[in-house]
Amino acid sequence: MGRVLHSERMKTRSFRRIVKGKNGQTAIEYLLTTVALVTVFAGMYGFLQGQLKKLFTIAGVKILSTYPK
Repeated sequence: MGRVLHSERMKTRSFRRIVKGKNGQTAIEYLLTTVALVTVFAGMYGFLQGQLKKLFTIAGVKILSTYPK
């Protein structure tokens, strides 16, 4: 039990050490940039998925309307 707590304390200390200073700033900037890009791409995917469905429907109607019955 004592080893687990010691291990957790060591992880916390090493994380704090990383966050401090230039390396920590860079790591946090990378994380924020990654989160921002994932959010933008997920939003674009949702928007484009709906738009493509509409475009394919319109194109299908135009293609089928050109052929006589």
